[in-house]
Amino acid sequence: MDDQENIETEKATLEGVQESNEPGDENSSENYVVINENSENASPTRAEINIEIKDEDTEKNESNFDVIIIGAGLSGLYSAYYLIQKCKDLRILVIEGKDRLGGRTQTAEIVCSQNGQKSMWDLGGQWVTDTQKNITSLLKTLNLETYPQFIEGKKILETNSKIVNYNSSIPSVSILSLIDLQMGSMKISSNAKKISTINPFENLALASRLDSGNLDEFLLSKSFSSKSRSLLDPAIRTIYGAEACQINALFGLMYIKSGGGSLESLALSDQGCAQEKKVKGGTQQISEKLAQIITNNKRNKILLNTALIEIRQDKEKVTVVGKNSSGLISFECLKVISSIPINQYVHISFDPELPLYKRHVFEFCQMGNLIKFIATYSKPFWREKGFSGEAVSDGSVLWSNNEDADFPKSGPIACVFDGTNEQGHAALVGFIGAKMAIEWTDQKEELRRQEVIEALVRYFGQEARDYLDFVEKIWAKEKYSGGCPTCNLSSSGVMQNYCRAVREPFMNVHFCGTESATVWQGYMDGAIQSGERAANEVLYVLSKEDRNIDYDYENTYYFHYEMQKNEKK
Repeated sequence: MDDQENIETEKATLEGVQESNEPGDENSSENYVVINENSENASPTRAEINIEIKDEDTEKNESNFDVIIIGAGLSGLYSAYYLIQKCKDLRILVIEGKDRLGGRTQTAEIVCSQNGQKSMWDLGGQWVTDTQKNITSLLKTLNLETYPQFIEGKKILETNSKIVNYNSSIPSVSILSLIDLQMGSMKISSNAKKISTINPFENLALASRLDSGNLDEFLLSKSFSSKSRSLLDPAIRTIYGAEACQINALFGLMYIKSGGGSLESLALSDQGCAQEKKVKGGTQQISEKLAQIITNNKRNKILLNTALIEIRQDKEKVTVVGKNSSGLISFECLKVISSIPINQYVHISFDPELPLYKRHVFEFCQMGNLIKFIATYSKPFWREKGFSGEAVSDGSVLWSNNEDADFPKSGPIACVFDGTNEQGHAALVGFIGAKMAIEWTDQKEELRRQEVIEALVRYFGQEARDYLDFVEKIWAKEKYSGGCPTCNLSSSGVMQNYCRAVREPFMNVHFCGTESATVWQGYMDGAIQSGERAANEVLYVLSKEDRNIDYDYENTYYFHYEMQKNEKK
C-alpha cells in the first residue's frame, strides 16, 4: 500500500479497537524523585513531584494500553493530557528515555545569595509571549503566572572588536548600514509571509528557488552589508542554534513565518516578540503539572529511564519495545504518538520500516547547538548603571591569549539578557550558539566560564566578576535530545517532503513535537500545538468505534491533506 492509500485507509477504518478495563495497582503509587543525569553536563537537582510510575518491571496485566506516547516533554505530555480531557476511558502510557520530565525545558536550583540560598532558573526554553496562544492558554489552565522580561535601559552591541551602547530596538549604526538592515529585514518578512507552514510548496516557484540554497545565500542576495551581518548572525545563532550557511533557506523562512513572520518577532524582547515574558517558577513545572493530571487516573502511567528501541506494527496492534536498567521491556497498544526530536528517529527500529520520504528528511535534520549559561549576583548592578542587561556579540573579541591551533578563534557569547527572576534574585543569562558552541564545548569548563565572565566584565563592569554561582547547560550533551533549540533542515532540495515527513501518520504511529508545528515551530507554543494535532488524529480514528468521542478534525493532518488534495483538483 502506498503512503496516500494509507491515509485513506487510516481515515476509513480502525481494526481491533479494544477498551482496556484493567485498572492499575492502587497500591503501586510511589513518590518519584526527578534527578538529573549523572554526567559531566549534569545540572542542579530538582525533586518535588508525585507521579505514579513503574521504574523497572511492569507487570503483565499492565502492558496493554490504548495509546502509548513516546517522550515526556511538553508535546508528548500535552497530547496525553488532551486525550484524557476528551476521552477519560483511554488507558495511556508515556515512556521517556531521560530520568526527568520536560524535554528541552529544565528548571534548576542555583545559588542566589551569600548565605547559600537557592532559587529557580531555566536552563532550557524559558520565554513566552501573548501572541503564542497555545502556551498562553495552557499556562492559564495550569494557574501558572508570567512576568515581563526586563528591557529598560541601555543595550550593548559588540561587533568588529568594538562596543557601542544603544537604547532602541535597533543598534546605533551608520545610516547606510541601518537602511541596509531595514531593507533586508523587510525582504525577509515579505518572502516569509508568502510561505505556507502547512504546505510550503503552495507557492511553487518561490519554494523551489529557496529550497535550492541555504539561508546564508538568501541573505547575501538581499544585500546585507558586513556590518548588518554582524548584527544578524548572533540572532540567527541563537534562534536556530546554527549558522545561516547550515540552514535550508526555505526551512529558515518557514520557521520565521511560523513565529510571526519577521526576524524581529523571534529575536527581540518587545511586546509580542519571542522573549517578552518568563514563567514564574520556571517552565519545567508545566510538564510536571501535566504529568500529575495524567497520573491522577491510576490507569495511566509515566515511565522514565526507558529508552525507545523499536516499534512493530500489524493490522491489530502496535508493539513498543523499550530498554531500562533491567533490560528490554515491551508494551502493546492501538495507537502510538511519538514526540521525540526528529533527529532521534535514526536510532529507532521500525517494523515495517518507515517510508523512505520520512527517513530521507530525518537523516538531513541537524539539531541546533546551544550552551546556555546563568551567572547569579547579589544585586542587578547593571540596572544601577542604566543597562538593561541585554548584549549582542559577533564573537570578534577573545579574552584568552591561547595560541594553541585547536583553541577557538572567536569569543563565545552570542547574546545576553537580564535573567533576574520573579523573586528579585539577580542574574545574567546568555547563550553560546552554533559554531561557537561547537568550538567551546570541547574546552575545559573553567576556560569557558572565564571567557564568559570576562565578556560580561567588558559589557557591564568589574562587578561581573563577583558572581555567586555560574551554571551552564551544554544541550549537545543532553541524551535523547542531542542539542537545542530545534532541528534544522541542513540540506538543499529536501523540503519537498518535510511537512509530510514530520506530520503524516505511518500506519498507527502519529508524530508530534515542536519541529512539526505550523505556528511557533521550535518553541514551547509549537510543541503544544503539535501535541494537540496528534491527539486529535488519534481521537478521530478511535471515534470510528465510539461516536461519543469528541475531536477537532480540522486540527489533524488528515484535514490538511484533504485540503491540499482538493486544491490540486
